[in-house]
Amino acid sequence: MISDAHNLSARWPFTPSAGIWPKAALVAIAYFIGAEAAFLVGTLSDRIFAPFWPPNVILFCALLLAPRRHWWIYIAAAFPAHIVAELGVGMPAPQWLVAFATNCAVAALNAFLVQTALIEAPWLGSLKKAALYILITAVASPAVAALGGAFVPILGGGAADNYFGFWEQWYLSNALGYLTLGPIFLILCSERVKSLSLVSLRLVLEAILLAVTLVVVCALAFRISSGAVATGYIPALLYSPLPFILWSAIRFGEKGASAAILIVTIVLLWLTLNSSSLFIAGTREANVLALQIFLISLSIPVLLLGASIDEARHAVGATRESEERMSFAAASANVGLWYLESASGRLWATDYCRSMLGLASDAPLTRTTIVQAIHPDDRQAAIASIRSAAYSGEEVSAEFRIVLPDGSIRWFRARARSDRDERGRPFRVSGIFADITASREADHEADLQRRELAHLTRVSAMGQLSGAIAHELNQPLAAILSNAQAAQLMLESKSPNLADIRDIIDDIVTEDKRASEVIDRLRRLLRKDEGKFEPLDLNDLIASTLRLLHSEIVSRKINVTTNLADNLPSAWGDGIQLQQVLLNLIMNAMDALVSVPPARRIVTVSTRRLSDDQLEIIVSDLGDGLGPEGQRALEPFFTTKPHGLGLGLSICSTIVNSHGGTLQLTNNAEGGARASFILRTPQPNIAVHA
Repeated sequence: MISDAHNLSARWPFTPSAGIWPKAALVAIAYFIGAEAAFLVGTLSDRIFAPFWPPNVILFCALLLAPRRHWWIYIAAAFPAHIVAELGVGMPAPQWLVAFATNCAVAALNAFLVQTALIEAPWLGSLKKAALYILITAVASPAVAALGGAFVPILGGGAADNYFGFWEQWYLSNALGYLTLGPIFLILCSERVKSLSLVSLRLVLEAILLAVTLVVVCALAFRISSGAVATGYIPALLYSPLPFILWSAIRFGEKGASAAILIVTIVLLWLTLNSSSLFIAGTREANVLALQIFLISLSIPVLLLGASIDEARHAVGATRESEERMSFAAASANVGLWYLESASGRLWATDYCRSMLGLASDAPLTRTTIVQAIHPDDRQAAIASIRSAAYSGEEVSAEFRIVLPDGSIRWFRARARSDRDERGRPFRVSGIFADITASREADHEADLQRRELAHLTRVSAMGQLSGAIAHELNQPLAAILSNAQAAQLMLESKSPNLADIRDIIDDIVTEDKRASEVIDRLRRLLRKDEGKFEPLDLNDLIASTLRLLHSEIVSRKINVTTNLADNLPSAWGDGIQLQQVLLNLIMNAMDALVSVPPARRIVTVSTRRLSDDQLEIIVSDLGDGLGPEGQRALEPFFTTKPHGLGLGLSICSTIVNSHGGTLQLTNNAEGGARASFILRTPQPNIAVHA
């Protein structure tokens, strides 16, 4: 049975937890105290109708902050407190039953609508929320609940003809309570109270001073002895607390506004109870009505002002937090953010951006500061890029050097674009500065390593051709030696033939030039080049490469044919690097012909013009062609040769890429393989660096 009861309790959604009862008891005590306070103030008119009714606000706050399934607990806890309070003033049962039903109705209706419309705390954290709170709790719900509350005085003997007067009393009493007590109660109940150690002493002292000043000013403004002040001065006296109320709202937001309203309400009620207020001038009902209208008229704009200030501060804080997060993310990525306003010329940059430029965070930052920091050689191009971003509407990127105050140089990449207004007109240029010095240094180091590897590859190729090169050199050297020996023999005769000796010397010079040309070609291939780009005659470059390979071609019994285009324009590139590419491609073509019959040992080197600025070089053979893994031939360390390193074609591909082209390997339709790449002709304003 115990188990079944426990399971039933677990399934029943309205079963309260143990911790709810102390809260309900606290609400009951607060409800009773609020009712007694209302009856005390109610002596302004009678012992029943007070200018405002705190118990409703207390019950409303309890319901608003509790799950709806627990509402009945708080209502049930408030019921005995209501009975005790009402019996204390002698109210008959029918009256206090209708009054309690009306109180519960307005509290529950307000709590339901506020939960639905405002969803969560802070309940008055924005202008929209504050406006909805006022509309719900001070306009709509009290007006509806007052339809029933107006019957309470009728049940006590009031005239039914005065129903709308009773409705007005009930409505204004509830509305004033939700405007003067509701906001401060919600703030105290729903927001955590900060530790005093987290609040600055200056702020605490300012709040205390402001509260004391407001009490004093309100007391002096509202305490008027009968006939002591002329009626014409009354408006000025009513406005005298306003500066301090505004000060409270501006400095402390909704908390300050709610506290100021509560202080004014308490002071005014205390003075009224002591018959020394502006609102002791007519009948008791007229006095209460004037007091209610004054406090309601004061509360609404002050609450809206406080909510607006909180919303503005939250927006500023969110913007600042967003900027700080963005700045932190940008700094983590080694990027500085900046923008330049076109109209005012104001330049803003993050602190990290300033540090990248070698500037202090509080140092003045202008366009001149940035321009002067750019390296003189890069200044005009950088300015032109930023100016282009301002007027073209497209994102622009530029790279330039920055000279820091200590004289060191850093490489920056700037990206900029224009921000436009609703009419499409640019009003600001925003962008980033990225320090790419490390990337530049890494690229430079990689380029040096690539050059070293290319140089070693050329040395390796020369090693493979050493026999052919020796034979190439041996022929002119042997001819020089034979001619020199013949000249010596002629000179030993009594009457040497000078004409024959002159011919011999001419032959020696010719053979020497021939040997010198071979050595010069070797020296140029073996030296470490610096990547000098210049106009090149491709046909001459191919002829020079074939002369270097002449002996190797003859020894392998290979027929090399050329199909060179006439009137071919110059190509733009580095002669040594391109000769290395040609040398490697032709040697690979000759290697592919080792196993084919002598009649098919043909290598064809061709050039052709594809367009006004593109030239193509083709090396083809009639060998076995590319195998299934032929496309991997351009990958580093992939080779099909028994003793190959797999670097030759990879380096050739890198060299061609640095010239703006792509090395392609395909099979010929008639058999064999075909290697081709495209070069560009010299173009104005184009600078390519290897």
